[in-house]
Amino acid sequence: MNSALSATCHCGAVGITIPAAPDYLNDCNCSLCVTRGGLWGYFSPADVTISGETHGYIRADLKQAALSTHWCAHCGSTTHWTALDPAYDRMGVNMRLFDPAAYARVEIRPIDGRSWEG
Repeated sequence: MNSALSATCHCGAVGITIPAAPDYLNDCNCSLCVTRGGLWGYFSPADVTISGETHGYIRADLKQAALSTHWCAHCGSTTHWTALDPAYDRMGVNMRLFDPAAYARVEIRPIDGRSWEG
């Protein structure tokens, strides 16, 4: 049985496929995640397929930025983030793009990102 899940951004130009629903989701309250609407599931980049054109943003307000947030170049939907350190084997996928039934039984953990000084 294939448990892979697929989703697209609002306009359908960016597609994302993940191997399965994650074990948990992070609902971060930092200024970026709140304004971009992220609900993050984590995966190894090797396990995620992303198709279509995205643009990225690296926060300039942190002492040391750790990631680049990506969104669809056409509709602006936040799709994922990637680590700036290529040795970091983790990326975040915005689970709000997926059918809510796909993660209905997944634990959602609130994260105090506003206090993070990065």
